[in-house]
Amino acid sequence: MAGEIEAVGDVLTGAAIASAVEPVAGEGGVKGQQLCLNCQTPLTGAYCSNCGQKSHVHRTLRGFGHDILHGVLHFDGKIWRTLPMLAWNPGKLTRRYVHGERAKFVSPIALFLFMVFLSFAVFSWMAPSTGSTEFNVSGLTTDTVKEVADKRAEVVADIKKLEAEKAQALSEKQPAGWMDGELARHRETLKRIDEEEAPAARKRETAIQEFKAEQEKLETEIAQTEAKLAAAKKAGQPTKALEEDLSGKRIGLTAMKAAAKLAAGEGEQKDWTFTDSSFFGSEKLNQLAQNAGKNPQLLLFKIQSNAYKFSWALIPISVPLVWLLFFWRRKFKMFDHAIFVTYSLCFMMALGVLSAIILSQTEDGSFVFVVAILVLIFLPPIHIYRQLHHAYETSRFGALWRTFLLSNFALLALGLFSALILTLGITS
Repeated sequence: MAGEIEAVGDVLTGAAIASAVEPVAGEGGVKGQQLCLNCQTPLTGAYCSNCGQKSHVHRTLRGFGHDILHGVLHFDGKIWRTLPMLAWNPGKLTRRYVHGERAKFVSPIALFLFMVFLSFAVFSWMAPSTGSTEFNVSGLTTDTVKEVADKRAEVVADIKKLEAEKAQALSEKQPAGWMDGELARHRETLKRIDEEEAPAARKRETAIQEFKAEQEKLETEIAQTEAKLAAAKKAGQPTKALEEDLSGKRIGLTAMKAAAKLAAGEGEQKDWTFTDSSFFGSEKLNQLAQNAGKNPQLLLFKIQSNAYKFSWALIPISVPLVWLLFFWRRKFKMFDHAIFVTYSLCFMMALGVLSAIILSQTEDGSFVFVVAILVLIFLPPIHIYRQLHHAYETSRFGALWRTFLLSNFALLALGLFSALILTLGITS
């Protein structure tokens, strides 16, 4: 329930921010007053010619609710003109916006902001519960009392970090509902350590000490028996009983050593973790990776948070790649490429959200599931082709080879963005 509420809150927040950067379309109406209520300029239409405020203002709760729905669903009526063109004629939408038809359509940046909030809200709400995922405490069953105490301190520190991260996320109005589950699992881990692992470690150390005492006792007895055996041989006395006694004690010592190793857990290999790697090639980055790998849940949250904050970075990363396809055609400016990229990203996010919803509601292998997968695979390049062909007025062949290159550039841009987010998550 908390996740659903947060998802709705994210959508409302995205609509509010997008509406704040979106210019009005011209709707409104004069309701009798002759002067602008904001600057007292004589009114000549639906908006003040001096400050731009609407001539009609409301003071009702119904009007306030209308503003909320207006921001989420309406964007001053332009959303219903923009979305159909974004889906079926993205190239014409891009070209018309670049050439000056701005008031008719939602601006790319406003639509992008709304899509970012919508995407993260939907994916956070639909994310499967990680309740079955246990916090990594591999090796606790063979740890010493000191190691258990150290790991307990780490879990306590992780809980404090998660609480701080959750407080920060809530203050920044970011998704944080899943943190409750992570905190609950960490507290369960702490409870398990206190009630099960710590007492077991104490019993284990007591057993190890007892094994060591018995081992030292057997070693002393073996040494004494060996001395008696040597003296008996020297004196020419019978040695069979002493040899049998010595053999039995040696077997007992071997078994005692094996039992002591089993109790101490020697030779047991723990599970490989992210902290075992050194593939970054930099000692500083490797150390940061090891620190981050000690708490993978916190690292995952930071990656999610950074992707949420820095999603806009996809635009400057992608624009130069589109420029490479048209750098010899000087009539196309970087602004044109930025509009193209932003509208394209909006469509891809909308497609991802819709596909995720459909896939989550259908059974694996069903007809609808297969169709959704095929659409998710083949529709993006088709959309890129149509947008290139009409936005830049290229030939069909020109749009086709650019589509092939741009599809690969998109994967490159996504890889660069992922590397950026991962690096920010590790270094933070």
